[in-house]
Parts: sequence; structure tokens; C-alpha cells
Amino acid sequence: MKKKILIVGPIGDFGGRDVEVNIIARALETAYDTTILSTIPMTAASFSLQELTNTKWKSVPESLFKNNRLIRFLSRISKKRNKGNKGNKEVYDYVSNSLSKKLMNLDALSWEIIRNELAQTHLVVLPVQLTTKFLPEIVNYCHEAKIPCLLRTTGTIREVSSKDFDFLKKVTLFLHHSEANAANLNRQLALPYTIIDQCALTETGLLALDTVKKKPLRFGYLGRLSEEKGILPVARFFAQTEYPFFMAGDGSQKEALLQIIKNKTNCIYAGLLSNAAITDFFRQIDVLVIPSFEESGPLVGLEAMAAGKIIISTKVGAMPERLEGIKSFWFEIENVSSLQTVLAEIENSTDSELSNYAEEVRKKYIEKYSFDAVALQYKETVQQFLP
Repeated sequence: MKKKILIVGPIGDFGGRDVEVNIIARALETAYDTTILSTIPMTAASFSLQELTNTKWKSVPESLFKNNRLIRFLSRISKKRNKGNKGNKEVYDYVSNSLSKKLMNLDALSWEIIRNELAQTHLVVLPVQLTTKFLPEIVNYCHEAKIPCLLRTTGTIREVSSKDFDFLKKVTLFLHHSEANAANLNRQLALPYTIIDQCALTETGLLALDTVKKKPLRFGYLGRLSEEKGILPVARFFAQTEYPFFMAGDGSQKEALLQIIKNKTNCIYAGLLSNAAITDFFRQIDVLVIPSFEESGPLVGLEAMAAGKIIISTKVGAMPERLEGIKSFWFEIENVSSLQTVLAEIENSTDSELSNYAEEVRKKYIEKYSFDAVALQYKETVQQFLP
């Protein structure tokens, strides 16, 4: 009989964490009886479930809704009162409403569901931030029950409160994207860890793209349109040039971005892309620009490596480790003029040199960051605790 693995955390329908969960589940579902448990509303359309064949899933809000008649009644009332303010959501999205909170202890009921799942598993994987709700309770339970608990950190690790040190010491093993993110935690508290990065979502399509580079080059940005991503400064830069600059994504700075590129024929905004459209985006560009102020990855950097693209990046997240040993094009988003220096260096390179660079980054992706490579790391890590 297969050993049971529970992947538990605030898993939604599409986001960075959902990508992580999908990679982990695909890596483990053949060898183990794998279940995904989301502590927030989640549907069958979640990216975390794509291409999975043997993984079961459930969400705590949906379980609360199914198991409690009063919660079902109050959720339906809440949905009618809100008249779809949450969009086209399921009724169980309304489980946590003002009436339910007054009449019952939702946290206690939620913990009971989580605890029941923990009691049936042999190993737990937590794709979470260190401030995630129920994290201390889950770690403490696993420690007491002698269940191996692997914590997959998501997002950039910041200052950790000393009051959390006690439960963090009980985590069996931390799984970090990079040594840089590991250092953010371990300079505060020495804890056991290993490094496992991500892989590209549309790997097959990206690996099929041509790596030949010919000037004039086309530039691009793909990601969330928010302050920490640095999209506005880099958009202002390209808006003052004639370089073709393709952008895709969505976020709080969308309107500001559209104002910057208004009437700029070299700047094209494609909106929020579906997963299927990512390969087509990379087909349109030769160079990906990563202007982020902070990152734990980013995933788009790996997608660019798989696609065989030239990468211009800030020294952020895992990018210095990913491109170690390869000629790199770094700039400082705090000093956008440094981007001009990098562009001049690229312009002075021959088409052959740029094509060779593209082949190098793709080769490194295949060796270290392909799904097969990352899946093997997860399997070998789990086998340490479930031989």
C-alpha cells in the first residue's frame, strides 16, 4: 500500500503557490497516495490540479459547507446579500461571513478538518509563507505525532518574529527556491534546508522555440503589474526608445502602465495571458527583462531559460544562482540608466554570440530546472523520510 502524502496550505485557482503545488503533486503522485488540502476556497479549475491523474483534493471551506447545515444556510444568505460581489463564486466561498463568525467558531471547525486529514497521512508538505494561518498548529501537530513536515517557502522571507522560533524549529526540513532566500531565514535562525527550484509551466512548448537571435531584437516583460515588480520604471525607459517592447500581465499598476505607453507604437500591452498563451508570448520576443525589486524566483526567469531567451535582470531572488557560470546581463532598477549600459553591451554582441548565449541558458534549464530534474529532487527528498 502506498504511503500517504498531504499537501496543505492556502491553495487557490491560479497563483505562484498553485504552480508550486502542481509541480510537487505531479512529482509525487505516482509513487505516493497524494492529497491536496486547501485552507481557502478552491475549485476543480485550479491550476494546481492540471495534468494530475492520481491526486485527490478538497478544500476546508467546501468541507465546512458540506458538513454543517447551519453553515450551508448562512452561506446561501450571505451570497444573496452580496449579490455576486465576489464574482461568479461557489456558495462555499461565502462560508466565512459575519453571521457564521458570530454564531460559531469557524477556526475551530476548520482546524478539526485539517487535523483529521493530518491524522491519516505519513508526510506533510506545506507550500506556505511563514505567516500562513494554521501553520503553527500544523507543525506542532506533526511534531507531536512524529509525522515528517516539509515546509516549502513561497515568497520572499522577511524578518521572522522570535515568538515563531519555537514552532519553526519543529519543521523537519525547509525547501527553498534559492540559497539567497534560505539565507534570509537562516541568518535569523539556523534550520535544516535543501534547495529545490521551480520549473516552467509550459515546458514542452518553450523548449521547442528557436534559439537563433537576429537583430533588431524584441524585448518583453511578463508578470504581475505591481510596485515590487518594477514594471513602471522599465516601461518609462522603453517608452523613450524605439525598441519593440511587449508586455503582458495584470495588477494594480495596469492603468498607470497604460498611461505611460499611450501613443507609443513600440510598446504593446497584451493583457493577462492564459497559460496556453505563454509560449506564443515568448515566440514574439528575443529578450526578457526582469526589473523586480524583490522576488523569490521568479518563475518567468525559468520560462525564459527554457525558451532560450536572452535575460536582462536585476540581481533578485534565485536569478544569480540560476545564471551562475553564464555570461549575465544585470542592471539596477533603482538606476534605470544602467539598463542602457546593458543594452549597449547586447547591441555590441554578434548574432552568433547571442544565439550561443540562448543555447547556454536552455542547456542549463534542461540540466537543473526541467520538470524531470525538479521532480527527481522532490522524490529523493521525500524518500529520506518515507523509504
